[in-house]
Amino acid sequence: MAGLDIELEGAVKAMEASFHVRLIGTFAPDLVWAPANVEAAPWLGENNPDFDQFPVKHGGGTVGILLRAGDHSGKTVREAMQPLREGLIVSADIPIADLIPLLRENHYRLVLRGGRIDGLVTQSDLLKLPVRLVVFALITHLEQVMVDVVSVRWPNDSWFTELSQGRQSKITKKESELRGRGMNPPRIELTEFSDKRDLCMQLMDSSKSRFEAELDSLRDLRDQIAHASTFVDRSDGKTGVVAFVDRFESAKRWIDELTKLAAKSKATR
Repeated sequence: MAGLDIELEGAVKAMEASFHVRLIGTFAPDLVWAPANVEAAPWLGENNPDFDQFPVKHGGGTVGILLRAGDHSGKTVREAMQPLREGLIVSADIPIADLIPLLRENHYRLVLRGGRIDGLVTQSDLLKLPVRLVVFALITHLEQVMVDVVSVRWPNDSWFTELSQGRQSKITKKESELRGRGMNPPRIELTEFSDKRDLCMQLMDSSKSRFEAELDSLRDLRDQIAHASTFVDRSDGKTGVVAFVDRFESAKRWIDELTKLAAKSKATR
């Protein structure tokens, strides 16, 4: 692995280690709690119509979570709530990268902080800035792994002739403009995401169409994040979140596959 790749991998790991759930969750005193012994339906009708989940407090502790969805007629909050169970609680110190897959099927998690459950993280929190940074870093890592694959397979810029004439011309023009400004970056840095995708795709034994489709989707996700666009379609409900998590997981999978491919190419040189 080249020096830049090693630095980037270290930076991504450091980001994952420091970007925790505590950066995106909602905690006391901002968190809205539902009292356990009141009537559920009237309480929901009078409190925070924009919220869909409420931790339930009894005495000094959290005993469950109340969901706005469902028929709560004639039930107390305690009777209507989802009780605490395994898988419903995450630590405030869990990396955001580990949380994202957990929210694929379940809209929320209660958050344990300092020995107490005093927080909530939901699918809506996936739109917050720390998540954007983590996902953008992951896709940047993927692109740098593609650079490593291309550089190993086609050393000394021999990959250049594998591109179309149109792409060669654009890279040559960009290179000339930069040199006119006293800059001389490595030629591989002048390629587009799609150039690296196409070159890596040549080396795939199988799943080429899947690789192309998923890399195109990841490029679109990167562009949405870079331009501060909405990258999780909450209007699409659960489907929007599932699609986002699937793209996130595909980035991790292709990083792993391409890293193995680069190592294999190095071993056969």
